Amino acid sequence: MRIFPAIFTAFLLVTAALAQTESRVTLPPPGYRLAWSDEFDGGQLDTNKWDFRTDSKMWSTQKPENVSLRAGKLVLAVKQEEAGDKHYTGAGIISRQAFKFGYYEARFKVPPGAGWHTSFWMMLHSGDGGTGPAEAAQELDVCENDSVNPTNYAVNVHKWNPPPHVSHGHRTVKTPDLSSDFHVFGCEFTKAFVKYYFEGRLVHTVAATNFTPGDQNIWLTTIASNLGGTRRVDDTKLPAAAEFDYVRFYEPTNGDADAEMDLGSMIQPVPATAKWADPNFNIWCGSQIKGEDGKYHLFYSRWPRALGHLAWVTHSEVAHAVGDSPFGPWTHRDVALPARGTNYWDGSCTHNPTIIRVGKLYYLYYMGNYADGVLNATLNWTHRNHQRIGLAVAESPDGPWRRFDRPILDASQDTNAPDALLVSNPSVALRPDGGVLMVYKAVAMKDPLPFGGPVSLLIATADNPAGPFTKHPGEVFGAKGVKFAAEDPFIWRGVDRYWAVVKDNSGNFTHQGYSLALWESADGFVWKLAQHPFVANPESIHWENGHPDKLTALERPQLVIENGQPIALGCAAADNQNREGSFNVQIPLKPANPPSAQTGIKSR
Repeated sequence: MRIFPAIFTAFLLVTAALAQTESRVTLPPPGYRLAWSDEFDGGQLDTNKWDFRTDSKMWSTQKPENVSLRAGKLVLAVKQEEAGDKHYTGAGIISRQAFKFGYYEARFKVPPGAGWHTSFWMMLHSGDGGTGPAEAAQELDVCENDSVNPTNYAVNVHKWNPPPHVSHGHRTVKTPDLSSDFHVFGCEFTKAFVKYYFEGRLVHTVAATNFTPGDQNIWLTTIASNLGGTRRVDDTKLPAAAEFDYVRFYEPTNGDADAEMDLGSMIQPVPATAKWADPNFNIWCGSQIKGEDGKYHLFYSRWPRALGHLAWVTHSEVAHAVGDSPFGPWTHRDVALPARGTNYWDGSCTHNPTIIRVGKLYYLYYMGNYADGVLNATLNWTHRNHQRIGLAVAESPDGPWRRFDRPILDASQDTNAPDALLVSNPSVALRPDGGVLMVYKAVAMKDPLPFGGPVSLLIATADNPAGPFTKHPGEVFGAKGVKFAAEDPFIWRGVDRYWAVVKDNSGNFTHQGYSLALWESADGFVWKLAQHPFVANPESIHWENGHPDKLTALERPQLVIENGQPIALGCAAADNQNREGSFNVQIPLKPANPPSAQTGIKSR
């Protein structure tokens, strides 16, 4: 282990704490896909999506002027001021679009101090800016918090029409202080039940057979109120606000959206702009993400072309290019993870980037190593065997990137472990029950050095993207009797299962030689070949303009996924046997299913 500056260690501890606070991961239950959302990332409220709540109720009048967007949050201000016959003003918004069965979710925090009733709920809006349930069949209260009691909230189901009104299933849920941090509240609404969730955890279930379900709008509101035993508003805390990070609606997929995935049949001819090459560098790997600027940010490995292909292990750096489309053209912008000196564990080489966004933060996973930087006739085995998995964190794809001063996943100290020699090639997916799943390449020390072996792919999990990670026993994507059957996994969570595209080194899985293979898993731990395992090989990729150049290499697969649909397969590629002038290529994929309408979301 390297020796690192203590001041940098302290800095990264703060960074890790920030990442864990900001990045609680939740996903909807299986069987849903995003259909509608507001991430509140603009400069002002989208009034094509929202109406304002404008009634006077209990102790406050609700004013549109109290609604604003700030730093990617919806701000519902609460104030002590005269309005109508009230001494306080609150705020609220109501979706213009009505919904019905599906999964609803919002992330928010409530105002501090007694006196405010903050709620996330669904009920049909009569159109007058008020809460009268004149035509509403039901009301689903996902969260009702009275700020005099910041450590609990209530859920409920109301049947309004036809009369009489009946309340079903009121329950109080104990929580941390809801005014001190953001939390995620969810509601699953089906013909049979209403399920309520807090931070992805089921907290209450109510039968939906006691009323006739109808359409409903989404309400986000905070008003001055005497509910919950409130005797007065705490004026010393004013002005204050409820803040909402996002609200989302996921529609049911009827359980069949993923069933027949056939990536190989989705591959389309490649436009010339989708090839990212540089006359001065060999390029390998490539992971894309769409930023809030609307541009696509490609993180890729590069090293001087003059040094040859094997210099990836000694001289690679993770660079950053930008394009207006996932298919380019690309413009180099900067080096995201440059060499920083051999006193760091990743000071000589950064490689294998893969990027995700969780909340407001971007997480760039990569392989790093350090050693003497000497080019050999074969691999520099000291560099190769120093490979470890690292993480850099930023609030923008443009950085600045904050790197950890030690690996987030290290080789095991047990010399008999399957990852005792090195760990590399990370791929990360969000888990529906919270946290992240990582698949990584591992090399054991059981076979002769310097290569070691066998080579395998293993699983690690963490509650937060920044770790700490727990390793799990058992090889995945293996073939019986084969020591190095697969590598370069890319994993993602679909509607109802995990998927993976993996490099099949010699056709053990696709029976089409060196190729890419599709796998699936219900839980991320036990994997099986998909019904249509063949994805691609170099011979199956063709250029849009009929260019005759054929590929000789197709590795390091990554997908660009939008609206729940894979739209591009990104790969490291070459068109000659020595891989001189290797490049990144983004292969278009035709839709397997019609995508749901949605805005760009913050993955969380």
